[in-house]
Amino acid sequence: FGSRALSACPAMSLSPGVGHDGECSTLHALIVDHLRISGVPESLASDVHAALERAARERQRGCPPVDSQLLSVFRRCGGSAPQRGLDARAAAGEGTVRDCGSLAGLSGPGADGPPASSQRGGRPARAAGPCGGLLPVLLVVIVSLVFLPCVMYSQWYIDELFAAVRNADARGETPLWGVLSHDFWGNPLWDGGWTHKSYRPLVVLSYALQYRFNGGTIKPQPLRAFNVALHAANSALTYAQIRRGGAPWHWACLAACLFAAQPVHAENVIYLVGRADALATLCWLLALLAWSSWEVRSGGCWRARALRLTLCTSLAVVAGLCKESGFCVLVQLALGELLGQRPLRSSAPLLAVFATVFLGRSWLTGGTKAGFSFVDTPVQYHSDANVRLFTYLYFHAKYAQLMVFPWALSWDYSYDALPLLRETWWDARFLAVLTAYLGVAAVASWGAAKRSRGVLFGLGNVIIPFIPASNLFFLVGVTVGERLLYPCNVGAAMVVAAVGGRACRDPARAKGREPRCRGRRWAFALGLTWLCAFAVLCGLRVYQWSDRETLFGPDAASYPRSMKNRHQFATVLHRLGRFDEALVHFYAALDLYKDNALTEYCIAQILIETGRASQALKHFESIFSGHALGFGAFNLYALYVDYGFTLMMLGRFDEAVGQLGHGLSLNEDVPHGLNALGYSLMQLKRPQEARSAFQRGLHYDEENPYLLNNLGVALLLTGELQSGVDLVARALEAEPSVPAFVHNARVVRALAGTGQWPAEQLTLELFFNRGN
Repeated sequence: FGSRALSACPAMSLSPGVGHDGECSTLHALIVDHLRISGVPESLASDVHAALERAARERQRGCPPVDSQLLSVFRRCGGSAPQRGLDARAAAGEGTVRDCGSLAGLSGPGADGPPASSQRGGRPARAAGPCGGLLPVLLVVIVSLVFLPCVMYSQWYIDELFAAVRNADARGETPLWGVLSHDFWGNPLWDGGWTHKSYRPLVVLSYALQYRFNGGTIKPQPLRAFNVALHAANSALTYAQIRRGGAPWHWACLAACLFAAQPVHAENVIYLVGRADALATLCWLLALLAWSSWEVRSGGCWRARALRLTLCTSLAVVAGLCKESGFCVLVQLALGELLGQRPLRSSAPLLAVFATVFLGRSWLTGGTKAGFSFVDTPVQYHSDANVRLFTYLYFHAKYAQLMVFPWALSWDYSYDALPLLRETWWDARFLAVLTAYLGVAAVASWGAAKRSRGVLFGLGNVIIPFIPASNLFFLVGVTVGERLLYPCNVGAAMVVAAVGGRACRDPARAKGREPRCRGRRWAFALGLTWLCAFAVLCGLRVYQWSDRETLFGPDAASYPRSMKNRHQFATVLHRLGRFDEALVHFYAALDLYKDNALTEYCIAQILIETGRASQALKHFESIFSGHALGFGAFNLYALYVDYGFTLMMLGRFDEAVGQLGHGLSLNEDVPHGLNALGYSLMQLKRPQEARSAFQRGLHYDEENPYLLNNLGVALLLTGELQSGVDLVARALEAEPSVPAFVHNARVVRALAGTGQWPAEQLTLELFFNRGN
């Protein structure tokens, strides 16, 4: 076919014809279409088209015609068994185009064009273009260091306290078997109690190892430094994977830099809970690279294929033990094989292994269903299936927006940051759903029309790791989680590089080359502008994570209907002593969700501190008449202690003693609660019991001047004068500005001078510590 086709074209025959340029161009298009239909990779078809057009132009200038052997070689490449070692020559000294067998070996996952080792112009091309092999990688790593300032951040955030600080598994206090039998949060998997079903033992062990290397103290700075290094490694591997797919070095570098500077990755680098996704993605990328690399080197040996499958399965299991979505890399590899020459034969083992691994993981955790609170996942509790479906689709559109241009980020999207689509498709927000899904369909259609494996493979790397987070098949414990996009953004980078690389390889349709070159430059400039926007937004987001106020304040402003955002920002203002501002946000959070006991408790604390005990009592009564949402075994004691403190302030000492005693029985390490208990007992004329309460308080806070003063008063009233005088003096020395301490010192001096009790009475003093 190739020889006859070339000889039939007057523009390329040895006896040139006249007036047949249009006929020759049509024949060129037919040849390229034939090659594409035959299954020849897109890059080869593009090279043939470009070579034919160059030969036609050279013929017009009197150059020798193209070698008719060229198309015969390319025709054989379209067969079922590409021959290796063929050295196809292009027209008039063009040099080798590309060995067909080598191309077949590199057409693994994501391949979409000539690799760095292809030869052009008769000489070997450099591994990474004119800029060398390591410079683009170095540039990607440098861009990823936009997160470096976080290694100085010393504050813990939200779930980090439960995952890394209070979790005995993460502190290395649990035997290895205990870690393997617990979920990510330290809950036993098999004792019948509640479990999150998030089984990530390798992440927990990484915390424990760092805890040990830090000398037995767990600090956020080393943990975040590890995450920064992990993100830099993932960014470099993303570049390597894109280059393995055949993208030009400059587009691969741009796409990897977009991944490195993605603002949503702040949750994976700074927020320690997001380490699970980053570790899983590391194994994901290693599996992709191992699969395609081994495909080139192993040839057709069944032993090599078995070893490759074993290696990638092992990496998938390791990825899945870091984050559940990691198992899906086997499906991603199967997709790459489905786009190849033997789709069923090559993908079936991968899918079979994935099914086995998935069933094994489900058996280990007792299924995938877990019960999450209404605040965390409100959609699952709605009775209308249509509302649930359309709301989940709207969440998918939100994920798409966060991937493409992540403005208005938030650490939390739970109730009611993204209200339900109660009107289903009549809701105007459903336009976002249509935009997102039409965009995905357009990219898929374009990739299929162009026969671009890189675009389709990259799009698969967006969709496949997202499926476990989509809430369509498994219930996820978050409404929208920015950290869940980490592996998906690898796929987005692949798509960007594949589209840009395709533009670089497309043969010119116009007679002149200048319009096409100008379009390429504009496309790359647009990509650089996109990267600059990412870098600015990422730098801003990293700064916002430096402090709770700078994080929760902007998030509450961006999502004012988020109950958690308003509550967390109010707690920051509370700690800063800005009580009026804190009450505004606490009441806003309470208006959004009336049954939030923790928010009511915080309001009551502010009212206690500002002397409004009667108002605080109403909130405590509201809490006890409903359900204590937000309270568990770790903090329930605080509710009873502060309720008793409020009763004490109102003079209801008998009731106060009961509530204080119950709260302190759950956790006695509450000095202000022990002080309030002693105060109430003194008012009830039970000084011996009061002395015991004050002494227990000093056991936990030895130099607390309020406890010293009150214990001194109790000792004086029970006849231990010298000990009482010493304690009163120590309290005055520690806090000379407290009126009660000054008054008691004056009474003691009068007692010492006259030997008789003066008319003035000794005074007890109260304090309140909201830190408990």
